[in-house]
Amino acid sequence: MDGILLVDKPRGMTSHDVVFKVRKTLSEPRIGHTGTLDPMASGLLVLCLGKATKLVRYLTEHDKVYEATIQVGIATDTDDITGATIATRPVETLDAARVDAVLASFLGTSEQMPPAYAAIKVDGRKLYEYARSGEAMPDVPARPIDVKELVRTSAIRIENGTAVFTVRAHVSKGTYIRALARDFGTRLGFPATLFALRRIRVGAFDLVGAVSLDSVGKGDCALIDPLATLGFARITLDSENEFKARNGAFLPLVNFPSTTETIVCSGIDQPLAIYEYDAARGVMRLAVML
Repeated sequence: MDGILLVDKPRGMTSHDVVFKVRKTLSEPRIGHTGTLDPMASGLLVLCLGKATKLVRYLTEHDKVYEATIQVGIATDTDDITGATIATRPVETLDAARVDAVLASFLGTSEQMPPAYAAIKVDGRKLYEYARSGEAMPDVPARPIDVKELVRTSAIRIENGTAVFTVRAHVSKGTYIRALARDFGTRLGFPATLFALRRIRVGAFDLVGAVSLDSVGKGDCALIDPLATLGFARITLDSENEFKARNGAFLPLVNFPSTTETIVCSGIDQPLAIYEYDAARGVMRLAVML
């Protein structure tokens, strides 16, 4: 079973839980995903099955789009609603224009400090392991991010001393929406945390095409051809170069339309491999055997 499966992950499950369940349901041991969702989040999880797992590295660089609910008036140690409260400040009123202006201030490239409870590894251990053990947190550099859209999509509700509203966030790989919620509060002058999160898009993949785990269990799940989603050029090789490609040999640059990643195919248009540019040798080299 080879291809891409789009799953609508429910809240309360880890991404690993979803992979494990799909692996067991479909009896396919080779499954990987292209980007983790926290247990408190729901939405689009892109799974690569079978031979498609070879292509995961090409599918992890994509932008992502989220629907996020921010709660103003409370901060937590995890930067989301699942954590322990570390600060509060009652919110009696919140100016919508001010909220929108602060959201807009995040647009463009910047650097972001990851949450303390993150899976980033430092000296072989994940950050959240340091945080949970109460140890001093190691120094972690800020990470570059690109926020392409951050806009409020709901009215601001004020209840029980906190303000809650929903935003749409289009961000680059590696952006923590929890940290955006935290930093939004800092710029606004209030503690803030992430109340809810739903991923609705990963690159060209949309939540509209995703299926539930129940549907997977019923066999109601169509796989997507991964090569069709990469956007790579394709070339057909002559018999001599086809033989070379099947054996993972270098191929002359003259056969390729550019130096970007290219899918090379046999004389009958069967995809054989993905080739990439080897600048040191001035040739195209094997990247992935399909």
